[in-house]
Amino acid sequence: GLTFDAAFDSGNCARVERLGEHEFGIWTAPDCVGTSCETNNRTWFHFSVSHATAGRVLTFVVHNMNSQNRLFKHGMRPVWRALPSRPQWERVLHPVVAAGTKAEDNFTIRFRHTIESSETHFFALCYPQPYAETCSRLAHLDALFGLPPASAEIMPPSRLGGGDTAGECDALPRTPQKCEGVEEETRKGGGVGVLTAADGLVEEASVRCASHGLPCRRPPGVYYMRELLVRSLGGRRVDLLTLSGSDGMLEEEEERLEGLFPEGRPRPRLFRDKKVVFVSARVHPGEVPASHVFDGVLSFLLREADPRARRLREAFVFKLVPCLNPDGVADGHYRADTRGLNLNRVYLDSSLEAHPSVHGVAEVIKQLHGRGELHLYVDLHAHANKRGCFLFGNALPSAQQVENVLYAKLVALNSRWVDFNGCDFSARNMSRKDRRDGKSKEGSGRVGVFTMTGLTHVYTLECSYNEGRLVNKLQPVQLPACKRDAAAISPPPSPPRGAALKYTPAHWRDVGKALALAALDLHDINPASRLPAVGGLEKQRGIVAAWVRTQARKEAARAAARAAKAAANGEGEDEDEDDEDDEDEDGSPGRRGAAATAKLGRRVAASGGAQRGDVPEAMGSGLQRSGHLGDRAEA
Repeated sequence: GLTFDAAFDSGNCARVERLGEHEFGIWTAPDCVGTSCETNNRTWFHFSVSHATAGRVLTFVVHNMNSQNRLFKHGMRPVWRALPSRPQWERVLHPVVAAGTKAEDNFTIRFRHTIESSETHFFALCYPQPYAETCSRLAHLDALFGLPPASAEIMPPSRLGGGDTAGECDALPRTPQKCEGVEEETRKGGGVGVLTAADGLVEEASVRCASHGLPCRRPPGVYYMRELLVRSLGGRRVDLLTLSGSDGMLEEEEERLEGLFPEGRPRPRLFRDKKVVFVSARVHPGEVPASHVFDGVLSFLLREADPRARRLREAFVFKLVPCLNPDGVADGHYRADTRGLNLNRVYLDSSLEAHPSVHGVAEVIKQLHGRGELHLYVDLHAHANKRGCFLFGNALPSAQQVENVLYAKLVALNSRWVDFNGCDFSARNMSRKDRRDGKSKEGSGRVGVFTMTGLTHVYTLECSYNEGRLVNKLQPVQLPACKRDAAAISPPPSPPRGAALKYTPAHWRDVGKALALAALDLHDINPASRLPAVGGLEKQRGIVAAWVRTQARKEAARAAARAAKAAANGEGEDEDEDDEDDEDEDGSPGRRGAAATAKLGRRVAASGGAQRGDVPEAMGSGLQRSGHLGDRAEA
């Protein structure tokens, strides 16, 4: 008989029931299932099936999901792989049938798959990157740069000191669950052999995939340092990478921070006249596209021959946090940590004891800003409700807002997949409240870092799990005169024509590369830019300035209409209407106005970041309705 399992890194499957001869019901497990911290976050699934006959068509009906109609109505399909021979994930071939409503809380998806071999098959909501795979990728880089082996990937909380940091939760860390309820082969209870087999296959695949997209030899002139920033509540590593060029490197090291960097190893070196770009990912564990974007940033920075990568290393120091919520990732959560918390709401009031990863990042951000080095911050996410890849920025005064929006425009000019008109720079998107827990976006990474620093370039990047609404037509690269440098810049492949394109990790990695390239274009130092050699940046600045003025006028009209409607209906303050962090696909601005904006401005001023009054009315989201991918593809 078949054996179902999810007792492995990032696995999630609470129960399996036979619905027919070859049809099975799969029940997802909520975040923190079985503890006093159990949440209503339940969308991520990742399970294995073994002992199936090759050629057999199996049908799965996934239950106990948050309503994801917006995601699946556009043809979203889960992914699969077979281990050990096929470690790369692919989307299932057959269409998915979604049913149920949010109101009735009975959303399900039904999909089928033809078993290709007798190997163990794995299925997941979207392309996984387990915690162990992230650690394996970093271990590959450590070996490349001659660093000593890192300390254990996980350390029992009892060895961390301070007792049970879980607080009110009664299970920490939680062992990923083995699926129960199929047939005699499910092996309830002590199915150690099954657990070891599935977990072993996942770990082996993580090691085999570790070097994908990374160099096989040490690139010359590259400075790389990996630090243990802090241990999570479950004892897992939260790593901080420092990457730059060796030019401009000083003898002095960065100062230590109280309670952080517990290994006691030397801190990274300081650099002369280099600004810092800070990138973080996976604060929400189910948002796996974020890891693939992160991989795109990292792999591009490590290119040896590409003159753009060299220029990035010459101009900037990159501070990179690959996984902010390793416990949630390993435990197969969708949004929460081991205490059921949304860590993207605690940046302004985090503590080392309760939110170690966010606290560590916040302290590093303050240190970098105090030295006058922090220039750009991007926190990487995924989105289930909106299509495409897009940036969220903060609402700033008009002149500062132009520079703020300009970066997003430059990212879109460097990637086919970034939808500039899907970006949002509204004040409402800085202070909305989540309907579930009442937490405000004022505590998110993006708004929290802005409040702490007052910086212009502070963003959230969101990528759809599924597809976009358009494909950008890229301008040709202005190739450098040096033939060797020109040869190192490979042209992007032409996009497919016709049917809507489903995102893969390659598309998300390309978005990561675009984030880095836009940092060069922002300072007009890209040696192979897509901007014209003369006046290109200023032309884009003028386009953005006109866009900002137009959005301000539109938002003023929307705000007046909302105020009139609220007055007529006696409505109170707005709360988030979605299960996700962000607004619906139609981009309709919210119902929070000057009061929320003024409140945030006062908090920014009190923190010593931006000056009082620096946060104006909403600039508007500027979302557009477009056709499927291919509507704006290259000819």
